[in-house]
Amino acid sequence: MRRVSKSFIALMVFAGMFSCGSGREPDGLAGAPVLSAPRKRLPFVQLADGRVLAAGGHDGLRTLSSCELFEPALGTWSATGSLRTARRNHAAAVLADGRVLVVGGAPAQPVGALASAEIYDPATGVWTPAAPLSVPRVDPTVVTLADGRVLVVGGSDVDQRSLRSAEWFDPATGTWHAAETPGWGHGGAQAAVVLADGRVLFVSGLQAELYEPATGRWTKAGPAGGAAGTHRMGHTVTRLEDGRVLVVGGTTSRAAETAELYAPATGQWTLAAAPRTPREGHGALLTADGDVLVVGGYHFASGTLASAERFEPGSGTWHPVNALQEPRQGAGLLRLPGNEVLVVGGFNDAVETLASSERYVPGGD
Repeated sequence: MRRVSKSFIALMVFAGMFSCGSGREPDGLAGAPVLSAPRKRLPFVQLADGRVLAAGGHDGLRTLSSCELFEPALGTWSATGSLRTARRNHAAAVLADGRVLVVGGAPAQPVGALASAEIYDPATGVWTPAAPLSVPRVDPTVVTLADGRVLVVGGSDVDQRSLRSAEWFDPATGTWHAAETPGWGHGGAQAAVVLADGRVLFVSGLQAELYEPATGRWTKAGPAGGAAGTHRMGHTVTRLEDGRVLVVGGTTSRAAETAELYAPATGQWTLAAAPRTPREGHGALLTADGDVLVVGGYHFASGTLASAERFEPGSGTWHPVNALQEPRQGAGLLRLPGNEVLVVGGFNDAVETLASSERYVPGGD
């Protein structure tokens, strides 16, 4: 039988664990302490051992080089080695050996774009320089391919012009290689997923594209605008357990209020049920039960959002879950051991940059 309901309970606390009784079997209540510094405009990275790395970003006043780790078992953030170069709006990928590659972004100066790259070793907490990108990139899309290479696509240049170039990193040799140029500009941290067959689906701008690692070739993925017929930025792209891909939200009015599904087997896009709340700049991830949790974000008519909902692929329906304690956009959203979800950082209308983090603890069946 399908579970009766889920509730979304997230508490921001400075330390400790909490519990609470209710009329039903309770979800566990858990708190996550604050970051040592407020952070936005950074990738929050899930390490192979379940810890979460916050590397650099912006605290509302300055670009950061400091980094910290969240330890799920202890529920604490602690300092780790600092980046060699302060950066924001950069991208990160976990390598096959568990190290983390960080590339590009914007520097501490008000204007600029970085080509530099560096690698974090979780065993030592130390960053070491890596060979630089061939092109400075702000907000590129980065994915780790099935064969261990890292593909970096698009982003924008120092003048905020969309880039139509791509390159890939070979961890075995530490070198970068030019990739075939995509047909359209892409960018954003949540704009691509690796499919079950190893191809990569990029969904940003007006035309979705597929990258084939074996041949290095790009092909169109369906018609321009997909099933919704719209340009997408500020959206999320999530691969479902059955191999399909769910795309939610975006900056245009049409994108914000729609969701669509891509079927790799047929190459077809179809409209999914509309989300209950239009949004952009939100977070999304696949939960342990196969649903997609969508959290926070922004909408021009409502401002920064605290609302959250989940998409159930089996029925194709959306269901509300309890709201965040704080509205937030641009937050990190990561699955922790024990099926919990960490929501961390970002910003909202009242607080320029957030240091708080919250944990979603799903209820039982």
